[in-house]
Amino acid sequence: MGTEITLEHNFYDIEDSGDILGLAKSLVNGRHPGILATVDANGSPRLRWMSTLSCEAFPVFHSLTAPNSRKVREILRHPAVHWMFFNADKTLVLNLTGWARIIEETALLKQIWRKIVDTSHAYFLNEYAEKPGFVAIETTVEAIECSSPGNALRFEIDPAGLVRAPNAWEGRHGGKSGMGKETEPPL
Repeated sequence: MGTEITLEHNFYDIEDSGDILGLAKSLVNGRHPGILATVDANGSPRLRWMSTLSCEAFPVFHSLTAPNSRKVREILRHPAVHWMFFNADKTLVLNLTGWARIIEETALLKQIWRKIVDTSHAYFLNEYAEKPGFVAIETTVEAIECSSPGNALRFEIDPAGLVRAPNAWEGRHGGKSGMGKETEPPL
């Protein structure tokens, strides 16, 4: 018998990894900002919020950023990353640990741009006269940890239980997301 918890008026069975994956996808859907942690050249953690996100083939998702940003240099040196997301009333915290790579290929950037749910915070585009003016951070999640501090709950999903997107590291995700608007990227 599963224990049910109520979060944002939805019921989730914490013993059902499908429910937890659905919960994770709902927080990484591009409608909630995430906090990205990287490691700098001195081995210190660096955190920043990210809001230009798309998640078509979880456990792989994308975020856009400036091509010469510090986070890009940090990921190129040390691709291990950590993300934190939370729901609107902050009753649920989702921590994702994984590996990131930087995508610079124009064709892939166009595909990713079209799947970004909210591009209104793509402030970095104003800084670049050269196109495309952005790169994508592709994260492949290796571990998921959910917690609900108010309910005194914390649970993890075994990384072996995650279903991998085919060819995730090559950036070839098939199908349509059905998310976001279909706009032309600034390429």
